[in-house]
Amino acid sequence: MIAAQRPATLAGISLLLGIFAMARCASRAETPVAELPVFELSDGPAFPIEGGHLESSTIAAGGMSFEQVFEAGAMLFHTPFNGRDGVGIARLPDGSAIPRFSAVPAGGGTGGVISSQSCGECHTMPFGAAAGLASTNRAGDPDNDGLPPFNTRSTTSLFGDGIVQLMAQEITEALHSIRADTEREAQATPGTPVQRELIAKGITYGTIVATADGGGAVTFDLAGVRGVDPDLVVRPIGWKGDVTTVRGPVVGASAGLMGMLAEELLWFPPPGREYAPDPDGDGVTRELSVGDVTAMTIYTAAQETPQSLQRLAELGMVAAPDERTRAAIADGRAAFEEVGCAECHVPELKLDDTVFEEPTLRGNGNYYNQRLAERDPGYDPARPVRFDILLDAEPPQAEAHPDGGAIIRMYGDLRRHHMGRQLADPAGAEPSFTADFVPVLANGEPSLVATTAFLTPELWGVGNTGPWLHDGRAGTLEEAILLHGEDDPRAPGDPGRSEAQESRDAFAALPEEQRSALVTFLLSLLTFSPEDD
Repeated sequence: MIAAQRPATLAGISLLLGIFAMARCASRAETPVAELPVFELSDGPAFPIEGGHLESSTIAAGGMSFEQVFEAGAMLFHTPFNGRDGVGIARLPDGSAIPRFSAVPAGGGTGGVISSQSCGECHTMPFGAAAGLASTNRAGDPDNDGLPPFNTRSTTSLFGDGIVQLMAQEITEALHSIRADTEREAQATPGTPVQRELIAKGITYGTIVATADGGGAVTFDLAGVRGVDPDLVVRPIGWKGDVTTVRGPVVGASAGLMGMLAEELLWFPPPGREYAPDPDGDGVTRELSVGDVTAMTIYTAAQETPQSLQRLAELGMVAAPDERTRAAIADGRAAFEEVGCAECHVPELKLDDTVFEEPTLRGNGNYYNQRLAERDPGYDPARPVRFDILLDAEPPQAEAHPDGGAIIRMYGDLRRHHMGRQLADPAGAEPSFTADFVPVLANGEPSLVATTAFLTPELWGVGNTGPWLHDGRAGTLEEAILLHGEDDPRAPGDPGRSEAQESRDAFAALPEEQRSALVTFLLSLLTFSPEDD
């Protein structure tokens, strides 16, 4: 019977397929032309701003609102640029030719991998402008020789970056105030060293010692400074804490990863090189204007603030967790405190001024490019683009503090810590950079960030931005915690020992249930964007 039915079944299928095919043909024939996709056949640039580049003079004169600058920045951030825009590079600074995109750092003056066409190509997970998957890891070449070893970097989330710059500005002002007070006290007691602790917002950055001679000239002993550069400027951006401003990676990543060279970068060539309008030899000049970079900076700085699952539920943006999950999160938070994670990943800080400015004079003038301000009248800290992170940033926004300002639950301390030989960079130490894109100097030499030193990464948003750690080597959060030290560590006081070794060991010694709860707590710290959800 089964054999007898098969021909009938096949015939039925053939009939149905025939009817379906006729229906498709009829559907095609009846589709109005206006509903069909239209392809613009153009070999022109992909640059998204109508009329061309944004001009800094227009922005400074108030010709664009914050919303307009933000939207322009969004288009520039997410547009895949093409060869007409100048993406990629055709030659190295030494003049040698190179394919437009390189798979590894090419050397000869290029420190990164030229392999992207848009910022949003890497910053895409779990939402646009956030972090990236393992495929977006990039290699840096501090030696600029094109040869391994390279320093690998995982793509960081940009959510909350405007807030961390605001926090860094306030901490820098506090540290500089302590330095000024120490200097005055030393001048009042010539010949007597004056030592003061460097503490701002409850975070300790070591000690500073000032000694004045008989003429009032003061010298500083900075040997006791910890976790910050000798100039006492907190640099909140990058895995090493070596970039001062949100604007820095807009310029740096555009050049070092896309080959899109901002004019403000070309105006100030490094020592030994002369200004060239097209140094990468791709036939395109003025690939990004000062105004373009300002727009992308504002877009980056005004991204969402990472939140806990509980707060997102309170805001009505996600479903509330069940009782079992709430209990696990609470137990995990307690374990987080118990093992000492909160000593560096500080759960809560207060931000006094919630208005972000680009450019800005805050932070005692250390958070804007002073050379650029002298060159371009439109890049004017007296006429910045402003927005309030409590009112204007993308939701969810930071929480207002009852005494003014904002409660910032970033789980970080904006200082560097030595993480030991396990996590040390293989390719050598790297310099810190001022907002002018020049190396920070100490005694006339570049101030290098040790291979073992890393900025404490903020844990807000960590729950869904894996893989984790600076090079993406951790596939789980538990693995990331255990990599904060090692099973057979160096002795206390040895520079190869991680500052987090004791906390790591305390975590490892917890019962499995508590370790699992701590991870659940971390998973509840979310990167979230309701518009993209």
